Amino acid sequence: MNGGSYIALSGILSEERKLAMITNNISNVNTVGYKSSNVDFAEFLSPKAVSALNSGADKPLADKAYPITLNTYINMSQGSLKKTGNRLDLAISGSGYFVVQTPDGFKYTRNGAFSLNQAGELVNQEGFPVINTEKKPIFLNERGSNITITDSGIINLTDPQTNNELYSGRILTVNFKNPQYLSKYGDTLFSATKGSGLPVQNQNQDMLQGYVEESNVNEIKGMVQMIDVSETYNNMIQVLKSYSQVNNTAINTIGAAV
Repeated sequence: MNGGSYIALSGILSEERKLAMITNNISNVNTVGYKSSNVDFAEFLSPKAVSALNSGADKPLADKAYPITLNTYINMSQGSLKKTGNRLDLAISGSGYFVVQTPDGFKYTRNGAFSLNQAGELVNQEGFPVINTEKKPIFLNERGSNITITDSGIINLTDPQTNNELYSGRILTVNFKNPQYLSKYGDTLFSATKGSGLPVQNQNQDMLQGYVEESNVNEIKGMVQMIDVSETYNNMIQVLKSYSQVNNTAINTIGAAV
């Protein structure tokens, strides 16, 4: 296989990865709190090409550069806030993440479509407990029908006998220095990474009760990207086939009887 074939194959693999990412984004266009993923590509020069360039050679090189995946990152821009009227639906306006307890430790999310389980525990859509500022799950009793949550995350329950508000804790939200480098844990949960930095409690949160944050996927843009990637992918397949035909012709010519 010649250098051009390797370049074409490298491009095909890169486009396959990009297409898978775009497809997953589009499939989650209606997923509450979903953040789209993106990928950066770069040019990798082969050692042969680097040596030729350093020597000042002006000779074209078939294996000069290979497209490679540089890194993937998450688009953390805020999605539209949709009013639901559900007393347990929450959305964060601005920066910040809710914290939930999973079997793999604390995870972080912008998906505030919460509910109460049979034990009266506030949970997310996967059934994971939502955490308060004391790093503990939040339990709300039967009086939770009159629950109010302030913009700072303070939970109050109205006592039906006295009509007084009873403090029931505060929902924890956190920030990260570089949230775009969080690692996805499922569709709407994230794990902290070395690149994202450690979570820091959000002191100036702006929480909206009765709202959820919609996916930040731009469906039209995603469809255009899918078409572009598909065309590029098909073109590279044709290039690879052309190189294969050239190789076969060369083999047959050289190996032909004289």
